[in-house]
Amino acid sequence: MVENSQITFVCCVESGWLETQTARMIESLRRWGGKLKNAPVFAVTPCFGPPLAKKTHQIFDKFQIQYLSFQNKSKYSWNKFLNKPSALLAVEKLATTECIGWLDSDLLIVNEPDQLTLNKGESFVACASDKNIGTTGPQDPYEPYWQEICSCVGIDIEDLPWIKTEQEGVPIRLYWNSGVFVYRRSTNFADHYLQTCIQLCDSYIASHKAGFFFNDQVALGLTMVKMGIPWRALPYSHNYAMGSKTHKDWYNEEQLRAAKIIHYHDSMWPSFWETFVESLGKTHPPVADWLTSIGPMKNQAPLPSRAIKKIIDFSRSRKELAYMKACRVI
Repeated sequence: MVENSQITFVCCVESGWLETQTARMIESLRRWGGKLKNAPVFAVTPCFGPPLAKKTHQIFDKFQIQYLSFQNKSKYSWNKFLNKPSALLAVEKLATTECIGWLDSDLLIVNEPDQLTLNKGESFVACASDKNIGTTGPQDPYEPYWQEICSCVGIDIEDLPWIKTEQEGVPIRLYWNSGVFVYRRSTNFADHYLQTCIQLCDSYIASHKAGFFFNDQVALGLTMVKMGIPWRALPYSHNYAMGSKTHKDWYNEEQLRAAKIIHYHDSMWPSFWETFVESLGKTHPPVADWLTSIGPMKNQAPLPSRAIKKIIDFSRSRKELAYMKACRVI
């Protein structure tokens, strides 16, 4: 590892499909990350579950990944969306780099993501990749939801900056995609981020479209604004979205060719695999060749681990359902 790297990257990993995704994301960083390819990486399991497969640990050893496992003791430990801030908070206490960067496991780094490096006077970068449940203002159906969540974390909705989404090019009140972002470690951002996520959970507010599915994503921008830290928006090239549900309407070969980080969502599943690899073959041939050599994603966890994970997931889903029933939908 490059000891003077400015960024320590953090991701989450659990037994099952997430292992395969995490391994591919890490290898893509090591292959095509450019000046960041040797940055320190922590893979974190912040919740109870079966052990990772032996092959996963071998991959971590090969690419010098530091693995961290602990059990989140929060009353919302069933909520997978708290894994992100919990993992960041744990790594923040161990990292020695100037900055901390988060990477979702369903990312592929396909070229040097140079815009992740913070400039002087900047403390945070992220991408407003698409509107999703963001609001374009008073006439937007999601405006009442944003008014409520801003109020519950002590923010006036008018304090949210306006930003243009990268995919649709529409102005919205600040709403980041939480798949990739970087912040200065000295800001102690992770602690503030976790507390904002918990405040949203405590509010029992859900959106009429996605419930509380995007709570960690909504909390990201709210935390940044509440802290008042200087920020910069990442271009679409650093969080280019691709998936089966949006491919027909969103796919743009020119944008894919410019992409340095691809947020591929379900593109690695067998049902969309050929389309994904064919598209990359036109824009990033070396990446397509590598993916072709390893094939679509598979759950490589041993059967006993899958059985345990199924039981745990069932228990968490029951708690999630009970929570959702208690929520006020806006």
